[in-house]
Amino acid sequence: MTATKYSHLKNQIVLSAGQSDKHAQMLSTLKEYYKDEIDSPRRYENINSIGQLLKILEIRDVLSEDDVNPLKEIVSRLPNNRDLLRKIENYESTLVPMDCTNYYVVDRHKNKSFHEPIESINNNPCGSISKKKMERIYTKIQEEIGTFWRDLARNLKIRECDIDDIDNTNTKISQKVSKLLDIYEYRADPQRWFFVLCDALEKSRRKDLSRSLQEIMSMNI
Repeated sequence: MTATKYSHLKNQIVLSAGQSDKHAQMLSTLKEYYKDEIDSPRRYENINSIGQLLKILEIRDVLSEDDVNPLKEIVSRLPNNRDLLRKIENYESTLVPMDCTNYYVVDRHKNKSFHEPIESINNNPCGSISKKKMERIYTKIQEEIGTFWRDLARNLKIRECDIDDIDNTNTKISQKVSKLLDIYEYRADPQRWFFVLCDALEKSRRKDLSRSLQEIMSMNI
């Protein structure tokens, strides 16, 4: 049922965007906005409609039944968009929220999988997680977040003035990310920091990096 609702919603938005006088302008803006996700100059040039762009974003796992933020980006640029925004809100209200029990760890000592919520790991403070695992998680983010670091900072609720300060006082992206993670860790709920971090990465259009962190968290290190 959700898939049908998702397809119907997406088709409505594609139709509305295609009929808009600002279609070409919107498409150009959105292609540039999602340029890193498109990740192919040839494919970038061949996108000639909002529908084609959405198809690429689905392939890249940026747009899905569970994450319709790209649809919001389109609708926010449409005139008289209140009805479509309401439909997106109604759709999102029908989604089952991601729960901690969706994350599982692997029993590597027994060399077989068993379903154990990773929440059991995170019921303890940050400090109870091995230093090596924390370093691996933070290093992964520093190495791969790239230009999305500002999006991550905002989705972690880092204040805009702090983001500007981080940007102005650090040269390398890895340094900027290290600083924002220090601020986040200091302020974070020690029992929920990992889930909030993964959620922020997904909202920052980096589901791939969120999955990598979940894999690290499941390691016996």
